[in-house]
Amino acid sequence: MFRFPKGLLDEAEVIPYCHDESITFETIGKYQLLDLDFNPEDGGVWMEAEASLSHFIRLRADLLEGDFRLLYLAWLKAMTMYGDSYADEGYDNNDTDVAAYNREPPVPPGLKKLSPPLQNFVQIFEIDPFLVQAAAEESPDPKKALTVDYRELIGRLPRDECDDFLARLAEGDPGAGLALRKPLSAFLPQERPQPAGRRTIQRLLQRAKQLEKAEKKRQAEPARQKHIAEIKALAAREAGIWQQVEVLLDTGRKIASVYDEAMALLEKLKQLSEFQDTQDVFQARLHQLAQKYTSWPSLIDRWKKRGWV
Repeated sequence: MFRFPKGLLDEAEVIPYCHDESITFETIGKYQLLDLDFNPEDGGVWMEAEASLSHFIRLRADLLEGDFRLLYLAWLKAMTMYGDSYADEGYDNNDTDVAAYNREPPVPPGLKKLSPPLQNFVQIFEIDPFLVQAAAEESPDPKKALTVDYRELIGRLPRDECDDFLARLAEGDPGAGLALRKPLSAFLPQERPQPAGRRTIQRLLQRAKQLEKAEKKRQAEPARQKHIAEIKALAAREAGIWQQVEVLLDTGRKIASVYDEAMALLEKLKQLSEFQDTQDVFQARLHQLAQKYTSWPSLIDRWKKRGWV
C-alpha cells in the first residue's frame, strides 16, 4: 500500500490499471491510497523471499514521476492470480463487458528493461517472466529525460499559486516539491500511450506460452547438437559395434550384466537407425541375432519387452 498527498497522481491515469479488489485507488481526506492486495481465496502458500520494504520504496517515487510499470505488472498479477484459466478461448467472446475487463491497460514504456525494484516485484509476487516478456513486446523504449528549465516554467504560474508553494516549502511540507512539479508538467510535451488496439489477457497468455516454448527449444539446442555429433561419430563405427555385440554375447556369460551391456550398444544402434531413417536395416540385423541366440530366453525376453522382436 502506497500513500500520496492528494492530487499528486492523476486518478484518471491510475484507474485503468485497477482490478476488482486487488488493485484499488481512492482518495481519503488529504491523501490518495494505492492498495495492491494479492491474497488468493484459499490462502495461497507461504512465501519466503529476501526482500524488505526498502526493495519497494523506490517504486513509490517512480509512480510520482509518471512511471506506471508497477501498475501494469500488478495488473498482470491480478489477472493471473488463479492460474492461466483466462487463456481459455471461452472467455474471449463478444460480450463488451467481458472484452473490456480482459483488455490490458495502457502499456507503459520501459517494460523491456525492468529496474531492480521491479525485478524484485516480479520475482516475489511470482509473475510469469514470459508473460512480462510478452507484454514488453509492445512497450516503447523510455524517452530520454528532458532538460527542464523550471525557472521559466514557474514564471508561467499565477502569482498566488507560486506564493502558496513557497509557503508550503517554508512550512516544511515534504510533498511541496512534487506537488509543484504537477502543474509544471502540464507545460511539457505529453506522450501517454493511447488506449486503442489493446491486447486481451488471453492473447498475452498465449504469446507467453509461445515465448516459453521457444526458450525451452533454445536451451535444448546445444544438447541436440551434441547428440547429433555423437550420432554422426557413431555412424563411423556402426559395423564395429554390431561386431562388438556379437563378440560380447559369444564370449560373455549368460548373466544380466552382459545382457545390459549388449542392450546399451543395441540402443545406440537403434538411435542411429532412427537418425539415418534405416530402421528396417536395424530390425533385419536384430532379427538375425534373435535367430542366432534363440536359445537365450532371458536375452530374447528383454528384446521383446523393448518391442524389437
